Amino acid sequence: MKVCSLCGEEICTKDGENRCSACEEATADADFAKARKRKEQRRDRDDAMRSLGLKKVKGAMGGTYWE
Repeated sequence: MKVCSLCGEEICTKDGENRCSACEEATADADFAKARKRKEQRRDRDDAMRSLGLKKVKGAMGGTYWE
């Protein structure tokens, strides 16, 4: 007998899966919302930097910066 790691309900899943389908969907939706928010914030920041006349460049070690 296994129980969901988030809600504690009894589940019947394969080994290695420790969440019920409802909890799995809820966390996936939350992760998607966070990623969408980060993407929107990055676009806003990029627009602000471009409006200042800066260019986005790659450094020699692979980093990205504005100059």
